[in-house]
Amino acid sequence: MIKLVRVDHRLLHGQVIFSWTKQMSVNYIIIVDDKVPNDPISVMALSIAKPTDCELSIIPFSQLKSLVEEKKNKNIMILIKGPEEALKLVEQLPEVTEINFGGVAKKSDSKQYGKAVFLNPQELKATQDLIALGKKVYIQMVPTSQVESADFSK
Repeated sequence: MIKLVRVDHRLLHGQVIFSWTKQMSVNYIIIVDDKVPNDPISVMALSIAKPTDCELSIIPFSQLKSLVEEKKNKNIMILIKGPEEALKLVEQLPEVTEINFGGVAKKSDSKQYGKAVFLNPQELKATQDLIALGKKVYIQMVPTSQVESADFSK
């Protein structure tokens, strides 16, 4: 069962992941990206960063649907880098109803929407498309912090 889909440009990292995995009883983490699985250094770093009580798969989008189906008895957290990847994800997994925005890196053409969420025009458009599809998009760093309010309409 998918417990959490999280957008975070850092993917798998320290306290945030440990707090989300504990709060959501996650025991399987899926990192979905079309570049990361082909980068041995990233794969090694992400593998080291994972909680010891969680399994980890680092896969391209082409394998997402079949892996989620195969692991449906696990408590799954899916991590993706940005809103455009989130849109790609919900095309494959329309059953996903909520997407947590944890961190989207600041760029020269981005606007701030939360403490750690900066969207450029393409990322904003992808976020608006997610909302138009009826997906709940919310900003929350860790489970114990409040959900940040954001107006993605502009």
